[in-house]
Amino acid sequence: METRLIDVHDDEVCARAYEVIVASKDHERPWHEPPSLAETLVEWRHVDEAEPMEMWGAWDGDELVGVATIWLPMSDNTSMVWHDVQVHPAHRRRAAGSALVERIVHRAGEEGRSTLVTDLMVPPESEDHPYRRFAERHGFRLSNTEIIRHLQLPVAEDVLGRQAEHARARWEGEYRLETHVGGVPPELQPSLCAVMNQLAVDAPTGDIDFEEETLTPERYEEYLALFRRQGRVRLTTVAVHEATGDVVAYTDLMLPSGAPSVAWQWGTLVHKAHRGRRLGMAVKVENLRRLQDDHPERQRVVTGNDDTNAWMVSINEDLGFRIVELCPAYQRRL
Repeated sequence: METRLIDVHDDEVCARAYEVIVASKDHERPWHEPPSLAETLVEWRHVDEAEPMEMWGAWDGDELVGVATIWLPMSDNTSMVWHDVQVHPAHRRRAAGSALVERIVHRAGEEGRSTLVTDLMVPPESEDHPYRRFAERHGFRLSNTEIIRHLQLPVAEDVLGRQAEHARARWEGEYRLETHVGGVPPELQPSLCAVMNQLAVDAPTGDIDFEEETLTPERYEEYLALFRRQGRVRLTTVAVHEATGDVVAYTDLMLPSGAPSVAWQWGTLVHKAHRGRRLGMAVKVENLRRLQDDHPERQRVVTGNDDTNAWMVSINEDLGFRIVELCPAYQRRL
């Protein structure tokens, strides 16, 4: 089994890599709806100086059978390597996954990184799942587990209205809510980035020690341009503190162009100085309303939360999210 770097500008190899990744992620997950090849290629070919990405392939003879993707954060969490390993189900148990893990370990050593971080998708009852056994056999240890929940759309307006009014009594008069399509305007970006940078350190992550992220308005605009090239729609609702004009809470929904029935719930966070006013529920309800008004074709929202994050779990359960699978995170110290 040979591993070598994938040229992300080689259309033929990329098409096969996409096929391998989708087949792997689809395996035993009938609800999985991948983004299109076209929008995936835009992402693969985007050069992010703050977090370079590499793709490595495992070849069995002339056939590409597995893909490892690694990300190397350069401005925060620089001791870590994020990575993902996918092997086509028809080619598993032939050492492709192990060869890719060895390649990742080698690259981490070359870059002077000391921690490998990855996550898996497994069924709710999965203590002895093969993915877990594979990770543990290669020296990875469980750090924390996110619960993946789906929300079937549309959510009834009486449910949204009840939650919105209950929240409004806590925040009205001190904050205002704004919903933006394709990113927030420049005047809100510095304070939004400041809140977004807290997500990695505020959300429960088990024994993985994350540093605060370093998103800037310039990088935020770069990512917005990337999403536009992919044909994706980003819906963002923020809570703005009237006294300062700063964003103090936000939530993001991302709508992939090639997966027309799904919306991905990205980050949701309330600044620690402004908690206790039900701003988390307020921004989520407003974003869901905009989603349902503008995109009735979307049939479900997918989100993940650590179950120790009782505040966010309770919001999601009140809105109707239901458990579908688990996303355990594993790390390996080098």
